[in-house]
Amino acid sequence: MALFCVLVILACLHVDSVRSAIGSTEVNCGSGSNVALGRVEEGFEGDIEIITNISPDVRLVLEPYRCSICLQYLELVYSDGDSTATVRTIKPLDLEEIKPSADALYYSVSCVRGAKNIRSLYVLDINDNPPIFQTNSYTGTVSDGTPVGWVCQRVKAIDKDATTENKRVTYSMLPPVPEHFGVRYNPQYDAADIELIKPVNYNDVKKYVFMVEAKDIGGLRDTTTITLTIEDFDNLNPYFDHCLYKASIEENQVGLFSDITPEPIKAQDGDTGINEPVVYSITSVIPNEYQNSFEIDRNTGVISVTAALDREQTGQIAVVIQATQQNDASKTADAVVLVTIVDVTDNPPKIDQGVHSSHLA
Repeated sequence: MALFCVLVILACLHVDSVRSAIGSTEVNCGSGSNVALGRVEEGFEGDIEIITNISPDVRLVLEPYRCSICLQYLELVYSDGDSTATVRTIKPLDLEEIKPSADALYYSVSCVRGAKNIRSLYVLDINDNPPIFQTNSYTGTVSDGTPVGWVCQRVKAIDKDATTENKRVTYSMLPPVPEHFGVRYNPQYDAADIELIKPVNYNDVKKYVFMVEAKDIGGLRDTTTITLTIEDFDNLNPYFDHCLYKASIEENQVGLFSDITPEPIKAQDGDTGINEPVVYSITSVIPNEYQNSFEIDRNTGVISVTAALDREQTGQIAVVIQATQQNDASKTADAVVLVTIVDVTDNPPKIDQGVHSSHLA
């Protein structure tokens, strides 16, 4: 019962606040008048002004004054000869539409062939418009060499409420929040900057998708989706799939190795998203006297033996190879190919002339 009484009291107070905006006035067709009718919240519908004591010989019309669109909200309920007239709304008052034309709802109840009776009604803003992002999704790219603090994307939500307080927007990132990005209000653009707060790595994550929320003082909100694609930055050296390769070739043979393990020689750009081509070269051979016994195809990395090798002179040779990024000679990688020379029977047996034996039957 107590709750019901409270609701009734609040309802009555609300009615009184609306009625307080209604003016009971008279018109002056000789010198005119200027009356401020008070204040109402936007969204108001109903009677604005009751005009009394209208002389029978007076004719009244509703005319615009200082506001090009105000009459779109009003009508004059009146017929010639009536002693009273009412100015009332024909649709809810919307401050966001009125304010670009005037600071109040202005109109004139004018006497035909007489003076104007100016009226003003101030419309109070209410928080009835949510912030709306300019688009429901934003896309951008970020290089994995981008420095921390870089603005990766700028987003903006517009709140159409009339007052600064009601149209103020705060921005935040919704969970799950990526650890590499943050949001910061930019007063210069009245927008939110999506900043890089931790370096990204193309090889770890190639795309980030997250949501940003815009919220006003009343809790009205909107969201937008941010998609940031990570681009590879040319900052890594090439690399071989293995640092040590093993190969073999029969002695006295030239040409390609008979086998190479654990797999064919291959190097590639460490920036996999760029994948610049590499070229191969031999930097050294150990023992050094075999430096000219090998060559490598600069494009494929295939190694050939160009001079016959003798197992009796050496059993293994180390060939040090290098892969160089074709457009940047400072980016290199090294590997070793351990070559085993396979022995073949190429020397006849020798008889030691100092030893003799015989067997007589």
